[in-house]
Amino acid sequence: MTKKSFLSKNEILKQEFNSIREIVSNVLRSNNDLQFVDDLTQEVCLILLSQEDESIMTIYEQGYFKFYVARIVTNQVLSNTSPFHKKYRQRVPQIDLTTEDYNPLIDKVWIDIHHLLTKKERDIVYLRYVYGLKPSQISEAKGISTRQVYKHLQRIRGYLKKKYK
Repeated sequence: MTKKSFLSKNEILKQEFNSIREIVSNVLRSNNDLQFVDDLTQEVCLILLSQEDESIMTIYEQGYFKFYVARIVTNQVLSNTSPFHKKYRQRVPQIDLTTEDYNPLIDKVWIDIHHLLTKKERDIVYLRYVYGLKPSQISEAKGISTRQVYKHLQRIRGYLKKKYK
């Protein structure tokens, strides 16, 4: 099956974008990672854009484009060293909660954090307790001193301890 077409690489990607997204969705659905559909779609498009124009055009004209995309997607999802894994999955905490582990107090605390703190403080809490970054890494990422990070965290912990004990 060959497609007689003389589309450029960019035109092929525009035309096949929905197919790429569908393939990404199918692979991620089987791995329970549907929250990464947009991110992986973007990664796949970047990979395809970095390929030689002629190779993408040839693969498309010979009718192997979807297979090629599926192979890229599965390599990205199944590899622990892929750019996708390093950028996205490695940063999200993989926590499996059962109904016995659920504590409604945690939801109240997060709601308080969301409503009572400034954006800067919310970012610090999020980077510290969701992504597990060290205060020095947070200070570097946010462009503030490590001492300020410690002060914010200490003040927030004190407030939460007082309120929820």
